Amino acid sequence: MDRWTRILLIALVVAYIPGTPGLGVDTRDQTAAPAFLGYVYGAAFFAPIVALAASWKWPVPARWLALLSGAVAIVLPGLDLTGVLAGPPPAGMIVLNAILVVLGVAIVLRQRDPEAHVAREGRRLT
Repeated sequence: MDRWTRILLIALVVAYIPGTPGLGVDTRDQTAAPAFLGYVYGAAFFAPIVALAASWKWPVPARWLALLSGAVAIVLPGLDLTGVLAGPPPAGMIVLNAILVVLGVAIVLRQRDPEAHVAREGRRLT
């Protein structure tokens, strides 16, 4: 995994923080969301952290975790914007969801050819 993908993963983690209900720009009532949604967002938050931690030692699992992080960063905000998850989002969440989608797309596009990134770093896929 290259430096830019790591930077994108860090930016994704930082972008998730203001979207925490009751903490940031998400002012919706927490009881409107189903209980499992907290676990889904927890996994979405920790997947880029684990991918980042694994990126130095295990490039193949880190790539898959980065792909998962990018895909979740595209799907969850999309569902949130449609009002499926917890009702219509406030204006601040719309902007934050757009940022999450852009970061998710960038991460997925960076991972389309993992052998090239690993070869540039002088490692072998194992």
